[in-house]
Parts: sequence; C-alpha cells; structure tokens
Amino acid sequence: MPGPLDGFKVLEVAEAVAGPYAAMALGDAGADVTKVESLDGDRARDWGSITRGDHGATFIALNRNKRSVTLDPREAASKEAIAKLAAAADVIIVDAGWDARAGLRYDQVHAANPRAIYVVFSQWGPKGPWANQPPYGELAAQMASEANLSLGVLGEAPVRLGTDVGGMYAGIYAIQAINAALLHREKTGQGQRIDVSLFGALIQMRSTLWVALSNPDEWWGFHLDSYVKPPELGYTCADGRIYFSLARMTEQERDQMYQELDMDWVRTIPERAELFAQDRGGLGTRYGYLLTDIWDKAFAPHPREKVIECIRRLGGWAFPKFDYEQMVNSDQVEAVKMITTIDQPGVGNIRMMEPPWEFTETPASIRRPAPTLGQHTSEVLAEIR
Repeated sequence: MPGPLDGFKVLEVAEAVAGPYAAMALGDAGADVTKVESLDGDRARDWGSITRGDHGATFIALNRNKRSVTLDPREAASKEAIAKLAAAADVIIVDAGWDARAGLRYDQVHAANPRAIYVVFSQWGPKGPWANQPPYGELAAQMASEANLSLGVLGEAPVRLGTDVGGMYAGIYAIQAINAALLHREKTGQGQRIDVSLFGALIQMRSTLWVALSNPDEWWGFHLDSYVKPPELGYTCADGRIYFSLARMTEQERDQMYQELDMDWVRTIPERAELFAQDRGGLGTRYGYLLTDIWDKAFAPHPREKVIECIRRLGGWAFPKFDYEQMVNSDQVEAVKMITTIDQPGVGNIRMMEPPWEFTETPASIRRPAPTLGQHTSEVLAEIR
C-alpha cells in the first residue's frame, strides 16, 4: 500500500544531517527521493564505521528510501541534469552554498517550476551578518545558549548529547513546513521558498525557556532551574532504577504506599518530613533533588517491579530506567514496532529505526536501503533524457 506522499518527487541536494533527515522522512511517507551528491559524496558517508563499504553508520541512518546520483556541479552537463531534475520536482531541498554552485538559485528554479516547494537549510538563516552559511557544525548549537552543552553535574565539565540536535530539529521543523506548503499549493497552485536555520530551530526548541526567562512570575520550573539541579539518574531499587511521579496520588493513596513499602519512617525525618510530604517524586519536581537520598533508602529494599506495581496501582506513574540496550529490546519498543532489520548491501543485516508515524490507510515504510555512492546515476539520468 503506497504512503501518503506517493507520487511526489523530491530532489535533495544536501548533506550531513538536516536536509537528508527531512528528505528521508518524505521518502518514508512514500515520496520518490533523488539525492544528488558530488563526486566525493555526502560528507556523512564516512561518519562512523566504513570498514564494510562506503556506508558510515550516520549515512545509513539518514539516507534510506533514496536514489543516489553523482554529478559534478562544475560541469555544464551536470548543471543541466540538475536543472531538469528540479523542473520535475515537487520539493527541492538544498544546503546554503550548494544552491548557487549547482545552478539551483531560487529565482532560476521558480521561473522553470513555479509549483516547486524550495527549501534552503543554513546555519543562521538568509539574512543578517552571518547569512547563507552551510548548515554544518555545532556553532549554532553553541550560540543558542549551550543547547547541547548544558548537561552534566554541577562543578564538573559538561557532557554532550549523542545526536546533532540542531540538524535534527531543523529537519523536523522543515518536514512540518514542507507539508504545510504542499497543502497551500493544492489550494493555489503556487510553490514557495522555505528557509530553515539550525539556529532558529534551536531557539524554537527552547522557546518555553526563552518565554519563561523574559518575565517569570517565579524562578521555578524545570525549564528554568534545570541549570542548577543535578541530572536525573533515576531512583534506586534492589535490582535496578526507576523513574516515578506521585502527582496524581491522593493523600490516602500515598499513606497506603508508605504502608506497603514499609516507609512510614519518612514521616519523622528531622527537618525534612514536612518537605518530603509535599514532594511528588522525581527530580522534575520543585524539591525532588533535595530528597533523592530518602526515596533511594525507601525503595532500596524492594524489587523494582514491586515498587512500580505499587505506585501504579495507587494512582502514580512509574517506569524502569533503561540503558540503551534495554530500551531497544524492551516489550514496549517491540509493541510499537519502532525497530526493524533491513538488508544493507555491502553491510548485511542491520537494525534500524522505523518511521515515527502510524497511518491507518497509507502506511510509511522503508522501501530502499541507503544507496551506494552514485548507485542510481544511470537510472535517474535516463529518466530525464
């Protein structure tokens, strides 16, 4: 069964994370995606292990459901081919810098194909002193108030997220914008240009923090005081850690929990009993970070499943804290079918994330593995002759 974007053509002249992620999502939804690469290939091809071919792990994760065409934008014949592909495309995704180099400036494309949705990814946007910079690197993330560097333990060096937050968020916001523009085109017949910057995406991602900082009623809330609280590492049970919240528990249900978990002693903790009685559990609460040691002591004698069952039955929330391997192999991940195994040519069977949506009538799907460099050049060029 075809996906919801079956019949739409996407031309991707982008590399690294933002543009390829957006184009891949459109491909997952059924669009026919043609990826134009330079003769050296997408820079992400060598990110991660490439011992089994020209597929780095990052490239595999970002480039399924695409056909790869290699062209040299310095050659007239290649520019002509790119122009023909753009003239037939519904969506064109380019990186700032590539647009002029490949003869893909918006005015040229719009004149030849006024219905096209033309998307430009950049580091900072199309205006201002830093305009039209390619969307690569971490400078935007660092400038957007430490968007990927503000994690860690007070007094120690910051740690980093294991993903390109700027690129991923820019790609996600672009997907939303592209589909909105396609709906507008259905009503008017007109395409348009969309500019998406990593910097803008990161600021938008942190919008609740920016709004709160502008005029807070009170300097509290996890968007504000996360900077001065320790990281959330879960709460210790006899055989593992959990995350939990008692926000929905009544006072009577909480008393019942104290009895079942043999923790009535918390009512008499010097100086902290009253504070503990207000705490809903979890470090996202106002005083939770001051009471972690008490919850750890209360839960430590009991198996994790016993604590989870008790909290859930009495109206709270509780879930096991997983490491990555436990998460991807959990019953919940299996139930929502988020991971599949595909045959990647030159690599073999690999596990990959499924598309993040479930459609009842037009399901998203993985139809092609990530292409080898230039794998479909002859095929695609034959289609535009």
